Amino acid sequence: MKKDLAGSAILLIVAALYYAAATQIPSSTLEDQVGARALPSVVAALLVMISVIIGIRALIAVPIPATGAKDAEAPWPRALGMLMIGALYIPAAGILGYWTALLLLLIVVPVYEGLKFSWRVGAVALGGATFFWLLFNYVLGVQQPEGILF
Repeated sequence: MKKDLAGSAILLIVAALYYAAATQIPSSTLEDQVGARALPSVVAALLVMISVIIGIRALIAVPIPATGAKDAEAPWPRALGMLMIGALYIPAAGILGYWTALLLLLIVVPVYEGLKFSWRVGAVALGGATFFWLLFNYVLGVQQPEGILF
């Protein structure tokens, strides 16, 4: 409970700082009706909502008596491994291109988390990478990085 409340408070502070930084984005005469501040402001609002939900959940949660079972949290090295996978995605997108890097990310994460590689993992990764590539390139009109190789 204390960890969740602390995490909620920290996330709320991060959201406030993120929103403060978003308001510092200068306006441009070339921007459309939405503007450059819209997405960061929406992300800050989502962070606030998530923070409040985590805090409320921590306050109303019924404590479970200790049974001697290990804590369900991932150990630090495992969490750092996930962070490294996410960090390696960024240069991979620059080298391999957005679609290929996202495909690999969608395969590596479940395998790293212990899921055995199967055709379903590949199919979900293929579908997910294609969906997000189409979404960004054609629906939203946001060009994704083209890699050196592809």
